[in-house]
Amino acid sequence: MFASLLSEWQPFLTPMPIYDYWYWLLLPLCLIFSIVYKSVKCEDVRQIPRAALGITIWILLGMGAAALVLTVVVRILE
Repeated sequence: MFASLLSEWQPFLTPMPIYDYWYWLLLPLCLIFSIVYKSVKCEDVRQIPRAALGITIWILLGMGAAALVLTVVVRILE
């Protein structure tokens, strides 16, 4: 299935056809952001993986809560 998606993709001409899977891109985005942030903040390198994983979870929970609140607001205003 993924190979058929890539066969339709023409780089720089059309966007990559991942419309149904965009939410999976949040995980690496949050993880990379957390690693970079904690690399600057932590004094000991051994603390970085655990701290970055913790911040990644908090970011994902925060985005999930924001999505839930916005969904409720939209449903109320409809």
